[in-house]
Amino acid sequence: MVTLQNITKTYLSGKIEVPVLKNIDLTVEEGEYLAIMGPSGSGKSTLMNIIGLLDTPTSGTYILDGQSMENRKEKELASIRNSKIGFVFQQFNLMPKETALSNVELPLIYAGVRHGERAKRASEALEQVGLADRLSFKPTQLSGGQQQRVAIARAIVNHPKVLLADEPTGALDTKSGFQIMELFEQLHKDGVTIVMITHEPDIAQCAQRIVSLRDGRIVDLSKGKGSVKEAEKGLDLDAEEKGEMQNE
Repeated sequence: MVTLQNITKTYLSGKIEVPVLKNIDLTVEEGEYLAIMGPSGSGKSTLMNIIGLLDTPTSGTYILDGQSMENRKEKELASIRNSKIGFVFQQFNLMPKETALSNVELPLIYAGVRHGERAKRASEALEQVGLADRLSFKPTQLSGGQQQRVAIARAIVNHPKVLLADEPTGALDTKSGFQIMELFEQLHKDGVTIVMITHEPDIAQCAQRIVSLRDGRIVDLSKGKGSVKEAEKGLDLDAEEKGEMQNE
């Protein structure tokens, strides 16, 4: 589904070259649930932007759904983004004056889908994320968790090949964050390929596989718990251990 071969990314700061990604080799299989972790400045957001066709590598090969992404014009990349990639962001990025339904319809408008079909598919996507009774609500009338669900519905309404999530729980409390992870878990069970960026170890554990970045390089590949319940258990154990240490 996603293959990165020897990907590098270097930015220019004046006359100085600043390497951000260094020789990244990574494959994400169809139907896989992958988390990418790393501290600030590790290159994880740059890597997500390259996978999401929002940025291009300085060198290396990127293959998406069997097709090379090299030497593509911006108009072509935009078309591929809209049809094959769904985005979920930390700050939701919803249109504040539009209803949940209208927000979810937006990718379908870009895709040229007719009004009746748009409304049907957007309604189905909102029902899939548990918001069938919030179609006419505007973002200000929704909780943070509900706004993120609208954003997820918008991301999946076009049935993308890959769902890219950049810190999807970063603006939420712990309970709401794990509820969003439960939704991701269900989407994964339904066959959606998910690549999630996070700096939270407990959230990363919800994925099948965890890639750790540091200073622009992959430094570790590990197996995640692949389950929200198991990730929450680990969080509870950590809290218990901290409590015991404080009581000693």
